[in-house]
Amino acid sequence: MAEPSAATQSPSVSSSSSGAEPSAPGGSGGSSGACPAMGAKSCGSSCAVHDLIFWRDVKKTGFVFGTTLIVLLSLAAFSVISVVSYLILALLSVTIGFRVYKSVIQAVQKSEEGHPFK
Repeated sequence: MAEPSAATQSPSVSSSSSGAEPSAPGGSGGSSGACPAMGAKSCGSSCAVHDLIFWRDVKKTGFVFGTTLIVLLSLAAFSVISVVSYLILALLSVTIGFRVYKSVIQAVQKSEEGHPFK
């Protein structure tokens, strides 16, 4: 049985040695909204979305999709005001913890760095 031609293969299945994404099927890949890796000259927000969807940076994509999943599950279980207030409370706790950490480090090293948020 013959191998399928390159035109009939899915872009996500085929790969190239340079690491660039192959062009879209049926076109040259030079459309105005496409990613530069796909042949466009300018990159907008669609390039970042393509990078997330195609998992080019696994850590960033995992963080974005994981955070989105947690927020959606929280919204399914709690009201919007509860989710927002818990997120703000968590942010406040992190900033206070950072302030205390910097104050302890400053006291131990006996330095005069000042306020960490200046």
